[in-house]
Amino acid sequence: MPGIFITKGMTFSISQFSIHIRDDGEIESDPVTPHVRFDVCPTWIEIAKRHLESAIEAQTLRQTVWLGTDTTAKAKALELEFESSMQAIMAAAIAWDAIYSILRQHVNIPQSFVDKWRAGRTARYSQVTEIVRRAFALKPKNVAALRSNLKEIYRYRDLAVHPSGKIEAPLLHPELDVGVEWRFVYFRATNAELAVSGSTAMLWELAHNGQAKDPKIVEYQKSLCSRLEEIFPAGPPTIPLIPTDTFGVKAQN
Repeated sequence: MPGIFITKGMTFSISQFSIHIRDDGEIESDPVTPHVRFDVCPTWIEIAKRHLESAIEAQTLRQTVWLGTDTTAKAKALELEFESSMQAIMAAAIAWDAIYSILRQHVNIPQSFVDKWRAGRTARYSQVTEIVRRAFALKPKNVAALRSNLKEIYRYRDLAVHPSGKIEAPLLHPELDVGVEWRFVYFRATNAELAVSGSTAMLWELAHNGQAKDPKIVEYQKSLCSRLEEIFPAGPPTIPLIPTDTFGVKAQN
């Protein structure tokens, strides 16, 4: 090919090659093949951030129209918040799938682990946690926190991808105090903010303070740091303090 166009976030490398001098004094070498890789982890975080901003705007609209009596406007506002919140949470989860794919190439996992995962159909969040633990030598308390947070983020992802087809009782919307479809309770701006802010904060911590030993992971950290700082120039978002009963969902009889 005549050339390669390099974009922001792309990793460029050249495969191994050798040179030698012929008997006539000329230098010969193997063909040089450049390799490129694009890390989509921060890309998905940026996408999550955009959808979160839309979800927060929809939340503000919903709060306004629910002061009135226009039922059509109320339904539309709920739908807008639901759609943006679901996409924000999905993007946050995919970001972890992306970093898993990068780190998996540089983390040695015994075949027995892989077989156990396959046979036991180990949850995705557990696999991601294990790879991150090995990549950055996390302490037990940090592993527990990571696993707990990823479990919730992936639970919401699964609800978005594989929703139940059952007809179920409505749930009490904690902000509206009225029964609604379950999706309007789970996928709302409040939860999207927790998922996106939490995912970003954890990735930021790994990128800036993770104790990686593998040189390739260390190099990846530098790239991840740079891109996250471009997306969040003021630093990682603050994880909102939400009352513990906010996530309680109650069925309406």
